[in-house]
Amino acid sequence: MIFSSKKAVSLLLIFSLHASVVYAQNAQTIRLSNRTEASQSKNDVTENPKGKVTLTKALHLALKQNPQLNAFSLEVRAREAATLQASLWPNPEFEFEAENFAGSGALRAFKASETTLLLGQLIELGGKRTKRTQLAKLNAKLAFRDFEWQKLQIFANVVTAFYEVLTAQKKMALYNEILNLAQSFKQHISKRVQAGRLSPAELSRATVEVAQAKMNVLQNEKFLQIAKQKLASLWGVETALFSQAIGKLDPVAPLPEWEVLQKSLHKNPRLLRFETARKKQEVARTLAQAGRIPDAIIRVGWRRFNDSGDRAFVAGISLPLPVFNRNQGVEKEAQIRSVQIQLQKKAYRVALQNALFSDYRQLQSVFALLQALKYEIIPQAKRAFEIINAGYRQGKFGFLDVLQARKTLFSSREAYLQNLLEYHRLRTQIELLTGRIPENLE
Repeated sequence: MIFSSKKAVSLLLIFSLHASVVYAQNAQTIRLSNRTEASQSKNDVTENPKGKVTLTKALHLALKQNPQLNAFSLEVRAREAATLQASLWPNPEFEFEAENFAGSGALRAFKASETTLLLGQLIELGGKRTKRTQLAKLNAKLAFRDFEWQKLQIFANVVTAFYEVLTAQKKMALYNEILNLAQSFKQHISKRVQAGRLSPAELSRATVEVAQAKMNVLQNEKFLQIAKQKLASLWGVETALFSQAIGKLDPVAPLPEWEVLQKSLHKNPRLLRFETARKKQEVARTLAQAGRIPDAIIRVGWRRFNDSGDRAFVAGISLPLPVFNRNQGVEKEAQIRSVQIQLQKKAYRVALQNALFSDYRQLQSVFALLQALKYEIIPQAKRAFEIINAGYRQGKFGFLDVLQARKTLFSSREAYLQNLLEYHRLRTQIELLTGRIPENLE
């Protein structure tokens, strides 16, 4: 198809000029981005505190330094770079042709040769570039949804790990208290045995209790170091250097309303991701439909006739004929993917609801047990131990009575600490499912 040379040249120059401007702008953006990344890499020093650490500090370090989270962040930026690439115009093409040379007779050497210089440009029709850019933007948004979810998971992991450290510290204090009490009790029994008022068997039992208390302290020290290392690994270091976690396990906050939690499920980033994925498939379908329209290649150029010395402009346009490939398969696939995403969203919503229901019922149970331990069981166990311990010194109770009362008291206190940890774990898991961050972090 041949058309006006002047129009063809003007059209091609406009497209080439626009592409050059876009390229210059994008190149400037990339250079600025590269300079920023280089600056960040120079100042990127992993922080590993050595003193006391609060929950707020632990969260700040994890959100800043966690390698997995940073990898998700880079994925967002990579998708944004892909969006930039999708928005670019195709490069123009330069073509050189030489005809009717090195032949015989009148066509010897270059006497009757024709030389043609062509400049071609692919023109995408049907809004393909716009739709392709929209698709890339939605891919970037999907990556951002994944980043949000990963950030919430890191948040939940840090909170849980921090409370594990707090619990281990509280247990360490409890086990040391048991050890001191056992040693004091052993000294008291030793004096009574020496005075001939008790059997040596009582002293042996007390010695065994001291040994067991020491073993509990040593074992909990290992648990504490493991908990510290687990927490420190979340902010991207291999060795925990901090000395102590500062925070509160108790008192616990009142339970949230079930109806409020249910209404908050729509904030779950994974659930929101399905909506973005659905939009992406819609754009993919429209892009597939646009693929039915063939793209045009416009060429304009200059030709020289060597035998006469004349010159002339040439211009042309080529269009593929959509006879066999009309993008039918791609369009059908996009339609199927859209239905698939709707079903996946429904399945995830049901699973999300079940997980929330299970965690909330467990939280209710743990909360009730905490109330019973704090206000009934532990006070009664403490009172019983004090009475039996005082009575033992007066000869009213035996050693086994004291031992049983002490075990009941301290096992109740240990159970209270363990259930506090479970409460905070469940509460954090619920916040993760509903896509929320607790307001009070202590």
